[in-house]
Amino acid sequence: MLLALFLFATGPAEAAPPVPMLPATVLSGHLAHAPARDTVRLQVGGHRYQAPLSATGDFKLTIRGLKTAAPADFTYARQHTTVYLAPGDDVRLTVDFPNFDETIKYSGRRAGPNNYLARAGWQFRYGPAADSLRPQAHLTPATTPAEMRRLADEFRQRQLQFLADYAEATPLPPAFRHDQAFGIALEWGVQLLDYVAYRRAHAPGAAPLPAGYFDFMRELPVAELPRYDGRSQTDNDQVGRLLLGYQNRLAPSGQLDRDPAATPRLYALAGTELGSIPLRDKALYLLLNWQLEDDLPGVLAAYPAFKKFNQDSSYARNLHAILAKRVRLGVGQPAPAFTLLDNTGQNVALADLRGKVIYLDFWGSWCPPCMKELAGYSHALKEQFAGRDVVFVYISVGDAEAKWQKVLAAQHLTGPTSVHLRQPKDGQVVFDYQINSFPTYWLIDRAGRIIDMQAPPPSAGAKTVAAIERALAE
Repeated sequence: MLLALFLFATGPAEAAPPVPMLPATVLSGHLAHAPARDTVRLQVGGHRYQAPLSATGDFKLTIRGLKTAAPADFTYARQHTTVYLAPGDDVRLTVDFPNFDETIKYSGRRAGPNNYLARAGWQFRYGPAADSLRPQAHLTPATTPAEMRRLADEFRQRQLQFLADYAEATPLPPAFRHDQAFGIALEWGVQLLDYVAYRRAHAPGAAPLPAGYFDFMRELPVAELPRYDGRSQTDNDQVGRLLLGYQNRLAPSGQLDRDPAATPRLYALAGTELGSIPLRDKALYLLLNWQLEDDLPGVLAAYPAFKKFNQDSSYARNLHAILAKRVRLGVGQPAPAFTLLDNTGQNVALADLRGKVIYLDFWGSWCPPCMKELAGYSHALKEQFAGRDVVFVYISVGDAEAKWQKVLAAQHLTGPTSVHLRQPKDGQVVFDYQINSFPTYWLIDRAGRIIDMQAPPPSAGAKTVAAIERALAE
């Protein structure tokens, strides 16, 4: 009623101006010598687009509603690249598919930034000389923290100089240059953080890190992290890698401090260095998840403070649910029950396999280390135990059925001692078994009890054989 009186008193309302339509963004291209019968896919923020590839190798994707320039993820037949798109762009990609990273070229509006991404990727990530440039190629157990800082600084400077030289020859939008410098800085920080884990694993007797080693955290553009977190898959990956590496800052020894005052100190440290409460909470959540495999008592000791200090209740609920499962998982405890369809369409339950030792492999065709193990080592391991009371159970996670069946046939993975099961994405089995990385291997005894939740892989050879032999002897 008040609204009606106001309109009456002020006269007829003027018509609202029409909302301008955002121009469509087009990405088209030609993939020469590409494999047929696949779909071109593009992820732009939280939206996914797809289009068929024609018989001549051509495609066209039209994106509507794009509000700002941002990176997008382009994929076809397990090859992918980052494309930079803005409202109204009309970008054309051409590539000789067998030489994907080397031959990517762009034309049309926004060709400059995209050609920079292609050339920088070849120079620093995918090209024949890229590995030798990266600090990781020069690490040895004797590499000191000062030497690591020098290696990381040099690699960062090479990238920044490449960006500056390219921008001088081919003008690049200021916002794009800023995005690239931000990504280079984050990669630099990740390298310095990951060095801590490398040193812990390869030089366990080395002197403690110098007091000022983590001073580089002050140089990272942490104030900008919230702006990039969630903007695109590329940005999410960059921020995610930093937060995962940051676990080495919070627990450089690889173990949690069980002092009740330790976790509040970590909250204060992460809040100061990351400059964002949501990212602080995410970092602590990732830290405790990271430690679940190797330091469950430390996680349990830290959990009360985690629950008190974090401001995202979903993290607390998730960690509580994970811990509730994890504390029931241990050597000698019953392995979580499951029933899944096998590759012939039959239901197979864990209980159906009682009486045999189970070597359980969680894998996916999208996981290169998984495929290397399956194609290169699993056949020999199965042959070694042919005719004995061992069954090899393979649970594919996240694969579409057609792709899964195709991989099983192409790699000749089926056989009398193999049970091949598939869990669709977001299924319960991976949650029940608390699988955080792939591949992961378990050993389960004849009675369905857990022997090992981190069994050695097939490529470990004699070590894996010995573990299975011990299980058979029990």
